[in-house]
Amino acid sequence: MNTIMVQAADRRWTMQAMHLACAMARNTHAKIVLLHLLPVSNTMLLGSPLGTIAPTREERQAIKDYASVAEDYGIETDLMPFQYESLVDALVQAAEELEASVVFAQLPKHGFQLFRKYQKWWLQRQLLRQKRQLCLIEENPQTGSVPAVSLRAIK
Repeated sequence: MNTIMVQAADRRWTMQAMHLACAMARNTHAKIVLLHLLPVSNTMLLGSPLGTIAPTREERQAIKDYASVAEDYGIETDLMPFQYESLVDALVQAAEELEASVVFAQLPKHGFQLFRKYQKWWLQRQLLRQKRQLCLIEENPQTGSVPAVSLRAIK
């Protein structure tokens, strides 16, 4: 079965990504894995229970809401907690581990736009090597809204 990976990021973005991913999953008979990223400040903590922070009440509710979206579409969904030090590397590693055909990801805003462009390029390059599709949902810089038409599929 095909897998579509959706990064759990901020609530508004993730809800938008879930709706788009569910529509895609319904058409391709795929399942969705929601990637719950857990930052680790020390690489020695990676893979250990000490590096895992329990989700807050708000995060648990958001995860339930994301699962409800998938349920409304009739799509199977799983949650995958994933510890990381580098966001881009974590997205690539998780996509490989899950054998995801499509990755919905959000890269954080950065004051230095060239660095963010580099992150996008690097993520795209790594996923292309694995023959995976990257979907970035970008905010409209003038309105701050996240319209569905701003979905950028990078093949």
